[in-house]
Amino acid sequence: MPAPLSRARLFTVQKDAPAPAEGAPRLHTFRANDGDFDRYNDRLSVQGWMLDAFNANPVVLYNHDDGSGGLFGTGRKDVLPIGKGRAYVQGDALLVDIEFDQDDDFARKVESKVARGILNAVSVRYLMHRYHENERGGFDCEQQELLEISVVTIPGNQRAVRVKELADERAAFIQDVAKAVVATLDERERSNAAPPPAPDVNALAKHTAEALLQHFKEMR
Repeated sequence: MPAPLSRARLFTVQKDAPAPAEGAPRLHTFRANDGDFDRYNDRLSVQGWMLDAFNANPVVLYNHDDGSGGLFGTGRKDVLPIGKGRAYVQGDALLVDIEFDQDDDFARKVESKVARGILNAVSVRYLMHRYHENERGGFDCEQQELLEISVVTIPGNQRAVRVKELADERAAFIQDVAKAVVATLDERERSNAAPPPAPDVNALAKHTAEALLQHFKEMR
């Protein structure tokens, strides 16, 4: 059994964040890992992530700067976490929801750049527990512990692309359809038009559209 090996992986970019509900914190969701080769020629099992320790102390840093200068020597004097995160596996990826510290000036600057698409990437620092060498000279890892997540300036993976663009387009289309159905049926009720052949079907359609709209509101 090889000894645990610590790595930091630059990989991912931001998902488009929905507008927060009034009074709720704004969350920015990032794709933090997949199971393909990274620039170390390592492959990390998506199902092998150990997340309990991170989620109990969900530190989000900037450029992995924990007070020792970080991997990139950012030179900050006020080295503190810039926010907190929640990491979870969904489908074929490790995702993280980040909430930036609104009482920290530097954290708010970072969030502003994330929101405007100037900063798009995050990086995971992890400890590999079960791994073996692969055909590319890197490691295939079956189990790894997430230590911390950072917002970073330069992603190191060629697959660093937005992951929710198409889903957002579909969601917008569904919302438009649902709004149109509700508006049409409301107008029919107000105008006392000739009753449709199957009123119960119209009522069901309106109820479904209203439920869809409520669902999207709750997702924000």
